[in-house]
Amino acid sequence: MGLMQYQLKSYSSAFDLYQEALRIQRDHFESDENVEIASTLNSIGLVLFNQGAYGLAKSCFTDSLRIRRTLLGNDHRDVAILWYNIATIYLETGEDDVAVKLYRETLRVERNALGNCHHDVILTLQHLGLVHQQRGELDEALKYFSEALEIERTKSGESNVAVGKLLNLIGNIYLQKADVESMMKCYIEASRLYRSLEHQIDALVIAGYNFYGLCKQHPPCAPVA
Repeated sequence: MGLMQYQLKSYSSAFDLYQEALRIQRDHFESDENVEIASTLNSIGLVLFNQGAYGLAKSCFTDSLRIRRTLLGNDHRDVAILWYNIATIYLETGEDDVAVKLYRETLRVERNALGNCHHDVILTLQHLGLVHQQRGELDEALKYFSEALEIERTKSGESNVAVGKLLNLIGNIYLQKADVESMMKCYIEASRLYRSLEHQIDALVIAGYNFYGLCKQHPPCAPVA
């Protein structure tokens, strides 16, 4: 019931239901050292995060992380989820350096738990790329996007919408770096993939429509823009 209310974005109702579930679990298990309690704490943290209560959300995530690490070990998939959630709070509160460090820990755990070709690994690599791009660290962003692309190609082949999206992201980095040849190569390949797959929903997203802001942040790309 709490999950249903959460999915409907009725966060106050979801919070009340999760709190009642947590009370019953604590009465039953007589200890917080239980994976079900850890799961409920994570759910409460997600509700609080969506309500903007970042400090309380971080406390719930941290408690859930401690329980899961104790019971499941440091390299379990469920542990990676908590690292990701905590990292996102730091990102939202402007503490980018801490966020990047925790996203990298998420990536380490995911690789140990799931292998290098899992979808979650690709998503975390892509998210790290976006964070570095937002920080203006283009070489780092390119490194993570390129690694995600290589894994996606190995996992799914060339003819895949996800490959097109990653090519689009990499093309945007080359735009910001004023590398016209590499930029166009990525954009053309991404467009060709979308057309061949008849994926009309997706189209190229150019990170340069606000040319003034783009050029102020990345002066070398001014002639390209």
